[in-house]
Amino acid sequence: MTKLEQEVLCIINETIDGCYIGKLKVNVFYSERVCGDPACKSLNDTVYELRLYLDRWYTPLVFSYEGTEDEFKEFIRKEFKKNRYELVRYYKITREPIVFEETDWDDE
Repeated sequence: MTKLEQEVLCIINETIDGCYIGKLKVNVFYSERVCGDPACKSLNDTVYELRLYLDRWYTPLVFSYEGTEDEFKEFIRKEFKKNRYELVRYYKITREPIVFEETDWDDE
């Protein structure tokens, strides 16, 4: 999991006051504008795409945002507050904290 994915997961968990246990993927797309105007070249063309594999592996829930990384994080926070995804039962969100067990791989 990348640093950005971990930060987005923390934002989601804080916003829903629960634990998202499904798979998520953040893709970042960069593009360059081809134009002679300096103001045109200074525009941000970075597109962030968050894919949440809730209960549908083949059709994930996709959020796309064009802007900076901080604006993308704030967008995710607002989106989860507004739509209340934690109220839908079949999504992979739980109120129970996840406890990871330590595994001793040397014994195997």
